Amino acid sequence: MMDITHSKNTPEAHYRNIATGKTFQLGLLAAFITVCIWASWLVSVKMGVQSALTSFDLALMRYGLPALVLLPFLYQSRRQLLAVPAWTLFGIVLGAGIPFFFLSSQGMHYAPVSHAGLLLPGTFPLFVTAIAFFVFKEPLSRPRFIGLLAIMFGVLALLIISMWSLKGDVWKGDLLFLGASFFWAVYTISLRVAGLPPLAATGLLSVVSLVALCVMFVTGSVTSGIGLVSTDELIWQFVVQAILVGLFAGFSYGYSINLLGAERTAAMGALTPVLASILAIPLLQESIGLAAALGLCFVCIGVVLASGIVKLPRKSH
Repeated sequence: MMDITHSKNTPEAHYRNIATGKTFQLGLLAAFITVCIWASWLVSVKMGVQSALTSFDLALMRYGLPALVLLPFLYQSRRQLLAVPAWTLFGIVLGAGIPFFFLSSQGMHYAPVSHAGLLLPGTFPLFVTAIAFFVFKEPLSRPRFIGLLAIMFGVLALLIISMWSLKGDVWKGDLLFLGASFFWAVYTISLRVAGLPPLAATGLLSVVSLVALCVMFVTGSVTSGIGLVSTDELIWQFVVQAILVGLFAGFSYGYSINLLGAERTAAMGALTPVLASILAIPLLQESIGLAAALGLCFVCIGVVLASGIVKLPRKSH
């Protein structure tokens, strides 16, 4: 089995050697920009599902323009693509493509943005570590184990309180977010193993997703509500979905992983639920309830520990 953490060809081995000084700061900046875009995306999707726009409309904006813009980068990297195992390319396309997007958008029909911000970026390190441990036989350190326990406790607290105290089917949205988080973990692992340039990887998943969306539309399995919303809302959604998420976040996320590694990038991702919850208060008139606040605390602490940024002191012998 291939060790995805200690392999010489992985970004992890790469960032241990070069992610210092200015390079390290650039990696942190890229990760912070990604977090800001993610938070804006969560609010944007919630606003979209509350309008006449469908998940197909939002996905078309998300993958359409990036597919056209990044097609030249995809063509330039064709030799690198041919050298990557097929399962890795499939993981990139599946993990950050249509399954992830549709699960996320459908979850927004049931649950608030604060839950999405908590469960999507907050729990994917849990799935990443599980895949690395069971599939790639990567060792699990004590800080990461404690961090994963904190994440699990936060998620369970959120789900249990949602089921018992919140009205409606909020728990259904939470489960959909967990499914989307798993797909994002598959994408992160595949991206890390593939070692592709960020723009080429983003171009690959965008082109394949766009083709799939066109097939779905032609066969009548999806509907569109673009003609039923205002021009201002279309512009807002297009800017966030196509430009910020589709182009900028795809590059900044891959760039951050290449410089910092997936674990440190995941730790920065713990800021996403905080920023998303703050944005949701004025834009969506949402409030942060007890379940979200409790889960937020444990998941953020868990992600930081599991990421490896904070090292617990070793016992002296």
